[in-house]
Amino acid sequence: MSKQSVIRFVLWYGMALGVGATVATSCIGVNYPTVAFRCNPRQSDNCPDSHFCCSDDPAAEDGALPDYAQKNIAGASTPYFSGVNNALGNQGMCVNQDDIPTGSGLLEPGVTNCPIPCNPTWDTDEIDVVCGATRVCCQTTELTQSDCVMGDDGFRPVTGADIGGLSDWNPAAHGTHQDPAGTACAGFAGGDQSSPVFLDCIAQLSVADQRGFCMALAPGQSCPTDQPTYVDACTALNTGAAPAG
Repeated sequence: MSKQSVIRFVLWYGMALGVGATVATSCIGVNYPTVAFRCNPRQSDNCPDSHFCCSDDPAAEDGALPDYAQKNIAGASTPYFSGVNNALGNQGMCVNQDDIPTGSGLLEPGVTNCPIPCNPTWDTDEIDVVCGATRVCCQTTELTQSDCVMGDDGFRPVTGADIGGLSDWNPAAHGTHQDPAGTACAGFAGGDQSSPVFLDCIAQLSVADQRGFCMALAPGQSCPTDQPTYVDACTALNTGAAPAG
C-alpha cells in the first residue's frame, strides 16, 4: 500500500473506531492508529511491535456464517482464514489489540481482541447476527483495478467462482485476493484438488469487497466505502476510467 493510501486509511478508520489517529512525518515516534495498514497473517513481521496481523476475511465452509467462539450462530461453520485459522490467510490488518474494548473482539486463543471479521456484502440480518445490532460491517481496504473482471454486466470484483474461467488466481493476478494459487485450500483438502473440500474452499475466496471488520460508528458516521461520493475501482472502470497500465 502506498504512503498516500495508508494515510487515507488511517484517517478513515481511526475515526471509525473512535480512536484518535496521527501520522508522523518520519519513522521515529509514529503513533499508529488502532487499525493501521494491510498485512499478511502468514508472515510474522508485517506489523509494528505494538500490533498484530488480524485477518479480515470471514469466509467459512459451505458459504455459511463464520463460527466464532463468542457467537452461537445456528448453521455457522469454521472460518477458513480467520479465528482459529487466522494464520492460514494472506489478507489482514495490523491491529493494536489492546485498544479493542473487552468483549467486542474475537475470543479465540492467539487472536483474542482481533476485531470480528465480517463481509460487507452480507444481508443486514447476517451482519446483525455476526456483528451485533449496534455495529456495522466496514470494508477494510479498497479494491484495485486488477481485482475487477469483465462479467456479463460489465466489470465486477472477481471471486473464487471465477477460477478456471475469468481468473487463474495466481499471485500476480489480482491486488487483494485471498489465498493466491489456493495453497491453503489445498492444505485443507490434503492436497487433493479434486475433492469437495478444495472446491468449496476456492469457491469462498474473494477480494477486498468481501472483507471487513465489525465496527461501532458514532451518529452521522458511515463506513468509508458507503459514503455517497465513494466510487470503487470496478465501478470506475464501468464509468470510463482508464485501465491501469
